[in-house]
Amino acid sequence: MTKTSGKVKTWGEALDFTFQNRWKRTRSAKTALINAGHVTEFGGRSFPLRRMSSLAWWIELRSELEEQGKSNATVNRIRSAASTVLKYTHTAGLHDVKCPKFERAKESECRQTYFTKDDTQNMAAIARDLWGDRWGNNLADIMLVAFYGGFRQAELLNLRPADYDQALDHLVIGGKPWNMTKSGKVRKIAVNPAIQPIILDRLQNNRLFGEDWRNKDQLYGAFKKVRNRAGFTEDYVFHSLRHGFGTALGAVAHPRIVQEALGHTTIEMALKYCKASDTATRSALMAI
Repeated sequence: MTKTSGKVKTWGEALDFTFQNRWKRTRSAKTALINAGHVTEFGGRSFPLRRMSSLAWWIELRSELEEQGKSNATVNRIRSAASTVLKYTHTAGLHDVKCPKFERAKESECRQTYFTKDDTQNMAAIARDLWGDRWGNNLADIMLVAFYGGFRQAELLNLRPADYDQALDHLVIGGKPWNMTKSGKVRKIAVNPAIQPIILDRLQNNRLFGEDWRNKDQLYGAFKKVRNRAGFTEDYVFHSLRHGFGTALGAVAHPRIVQEALGHTTIEMALKYCKASDTATRSALMAI
């Protein structure tokens, strides 16, 4: 392919081209833009692409992100978005700037917090106390289902009655236009007795939980109020409920089962969700 150098000269131009032609139609488009947005904040849309050919620039970007308190995992995602933009537009023949090789920041094995069953039930009780019947019960219900089923926020908000198989008593995630999974796989989650009444009570709705919340931001805003009231720090997020599911399951089941239940493509990813609890560790030691 013959390159046509000079068509794209700034970070903003390269970002726009990458979004329109690579990210726009993907499920991760919003996340990619958020990560790339940190690069825009660092250099500006008019930042010259030629300066990104210097390894020193990538080191400076990392230092700035670390100064802001970003975790190593977040630093890696942001720099990955930047390198994707640079490499994609270079391959398209829009400039001659090559991305230098740089070391990834070392990530810890367990970079995210998790809620226990008792934590989740306590927060559900707090939600009901804070808002009473409607808002409180809606928030309590979705948190409990997130924990006992290992669901992501988007999956919960998109669930419909058609996703529940009453004969087998399980929820099917994926395979439908309204509820595609992050990995593209279909997974079946057996309904835990603790949340079965919640599911059955909502089968008359068009969406099991989506009618309660306008979007993920509104849901997360309500969740944060309960989390703060329960005394948890900001590193406990809604996704920590999913990590809690993986941790609880990992204490009693093989990682392969955790991988299947969470819908991960690799067992390495599933292992990140399996934090060894004190109880599980003690049980293992006593069995020797």
